[in-house]
Amino acid sequence: MPSESVTVTPAISTGSQPIETVKKPPVTPEASPIPKLDSVLRDPAEQPVKVEKSSAEVKEELNKAIADVQIMMELRDRSVNFVLDEESGAEIVRVVDDKSGDVIRQMPTEELLTFMRNLTRMLGTFVNKEA
Repeated sequence: MPSESVTVTPAISTGSQPIETVKKPPVTPEASPIPKLDSVLRDPAEQPVKVEKSSAEVKEELNKAIADVQIMMELRDRSVNFVLDEESGAEIVRVVDDKSGDVIRQMPTEELLTFMRNLTRMLGTFVNKEA
C-alpha cells in the first residue's frame, strides 16, 4: 500500500534538517469510521417497528397529560388557558396567576403573534392583488 510522507519543520529554524517525518495512510472506504446501515441492521426482525396508536389511546394520553398539568397548576395557584387567535390562526397557551389574574407566561409571545398577524395580512394582500 503506497504511503505519503509529510515533513514537519519548526517555526524557528534550527538548521536544514527536518525534525520529524509523518506517514499518512491513504484514505479508503474500508477505513471509514461510519458503519454501513446493512451491517448495523443485519436481522430484519431487529429493525424498529412503527407502532400506531388508536385515537382512543391518544385521547386518553392527552386527557391524562391535561389532568397532570391542572394538578400542578392548582398547587401553585395558577391556571392554564388555551385560546385560538382568530386573525393569525395560532393556538395560544397562557399561564395565569389565579389570585391577581396576571399573565405569567404566554406561548407564543405577544410579539410573535403580532408578527404572525402582520404576515397573514401581508400574504392576504399579496394573494388578492395577484388573483
